[in-house]
Amino acid sequence: MAPPAFVPKPAKVPEKHITKNRSMNPSLNGALTINIVKGGGGKTAAEEKTPGSDFLSNEDIHKFCEDGRKKARKRAVERALDAEMLEGRLQNIPDVNGTMAGARARARRVTRWLKRIAQAEKMIAKWYAALYSAFEREYEAQLMKIGKGRAQQQPQRPFHWR
Repeated sequence: MAPPAFVPKPAKVPEKHITKNRSMNPSLNGALTINIVKGGGGKTAAEEKTPGSDFLSNEDIHKFCEDGRKKARKRAVERALDAEMLEGRLQNIPDVNGTMAGARARARRVTRWLKRIAQAEKMIAKWYAALYSAFEREYEAQLMKIGKGRAQQQPQRPFHWR
């Protein structure tokens, strides 16, 4: 299936400025000015879209899986580092009696959940890679037929002296 020839671009929403003046406390004669900007500053639908989420070709599926895998991998690393930093900070907080006894155990009990989040992100990255592998395995025959439709490069003949 070929992509549509014409894809309309999303219309830009014009910015709308509203200024409101209100006196919060009349006895102080103070005025509060609130500036509200509506419509501008947000991303358009095309900018928020995940690469390859049209699923119109095998390249789109590959882009989708790679984008998800890379983002999940980055999040997994960040969460693991956050867990280590949080645990380091919590280890230095004394209990209610002012003693440091059990501070490391308390810190581990708290950060265990953030470490699980990091492991889940790692698994998500793994599952994106498995998704594309399964797609290639299941649709390999159709992909080979499509590939044969393209002009194949002719093998080069080796040079021989007569």
